[in-house]
Amino acid sequence: MILGIGTDLLDVARMAKELEGKGAGFRNTVFTPSEITYCEAKRYPARHFAARFAAKEALFKALAGSASRDFWREVEVARTEGEPPRLLLHGGMKEAAARLGVKNILVSLSHTASLAAASVVLQG
Repeated sequence: MILGIGTDLLDVARMAKELEGKGAGFRNTVFTPSEITYCEAKRYPARHFAARFAAKEALFKALAGSASRDFWREVEVARTEGEPPRLLLHGGMKEAAARLGVKNILVSLSHTASLAAASVVLQG
């Protein structure tokens, strides 16, 4: 059964501006160490950061207000080469998903030079 659906679209230039203007403080507040390592290893890091930010926003929307937006780093986009991305939840986000009865989370990421998008489906 589908418990929630969320989608988000983000301007890559906006993410690049945030990364340049706020630097490591912004990265360390919003992204996990493994997300930072993954994105910074890419040719165009802002595209990958933007897609991950969009995934976190899409999850918040899918949870329909059941969790606080203060838990940015409690949502992690994990990536293993050759496999689709997946969302790992920690702490309060994991608890919020459990309260809703979430058993599986599907996530899809996409980006171009100018836009990043993510969709999340919560299954129970």
